[in-house]
Amino acid sequence: MFSFKKSCAAEPSVVVDVGCRWGFAERFLSEQCQSTFRIFGFDPDEAECSRLQASYSHLPAGYVTCVPVGLAGSQGVRNLYLTKEPACSSLHPPMQHLAEKYPALDCISLQKIITTNVTTLDLWARDNNLQTIDYIKIDTQGSELEILKGGESIIGTTRCIDIEVEFNPIYEGQTLFGETDTYLRSKGFVLWRLSNLVHYSLGGERLVMPDKNSVYYDTNVRLEAEAYGGQLFWADARYIHRDVLAPFFGDATKRQRDLRLFEVLNMVDVVDHMNRIAMA
Repeated sequence: MFSFKKSCAAEPSVVVDVGCRWGFAERFLSEQCQSTFRIFGFDPDEAECSRLQASYSHLPAGYVTCVPVGLAGSQGVRNLYLTKEPACSSLHPPMQHLAEKYPALDCISLQKIITTNVTTLDLWARDNNLQTIDYIKIDTQGSELEILKGGESIIGTTRCIDIEVEFNPIYEGQTLFGETDTYLRSKGFVLWRLSNLVHYSLGGERLVMPDKNSVYYDTNVRLEAEAYGGQLFWADARYIHRDVLAPFFGDATKRQRDLRLFEVLNMVDVVDHMNRIAMA
């Protein structure tokens, strides 16, 4: 079975957080991770990156690096649409009728348009001599797919991707779940989990629905919860590369590296799957 101490490979695992305004998941900041991970966070807001970098100054040098640049599908200069809630700013214009009619979306009200330099994940990785990125989190308000396409080469090394997906548009010209899912599957990823399903409604009133929501876990558990009105707009999706879930016959160090990552992600179900496959 998996043991974190036994799974420590020589090369640190690389974590990339695209849209890091709220900081990095605490699970990556533990003392246990500091010798086995390197974290890079992206946000085009230089002041926010400086603030975050200062907040992590107590950590070992080089462990966390905040990069004040936007990522996109190609290198160049793009409009950045700044919104009432800075974390909702995007390379795509927010749909103002939603901000006006849906109370929960007042946060996307457009405040200002500026220009910002952008690059691609592949170019950045090449310029920084990174050969692999083990884990990517992307939350960029509608530009997630173009960022993936701008990292087409490096994501071939990625084992897990957490990404915000939209089922109905909130920003002009953004891509939706179907396109993102099709692309990631074409690159060898499978959908593992959807969480944080977010619904919005005109007026934002709390309307109780007559039918409950059900979630099933094998034949072991069925959970039912109250359901409320509103249209499904977005959720968080977790994708895992299919090689992680398949029988492994290569270098044991690579398998240990994967196990280490999923242990830190608290994905005990994936760790269990990998151990069962190994014993089959």
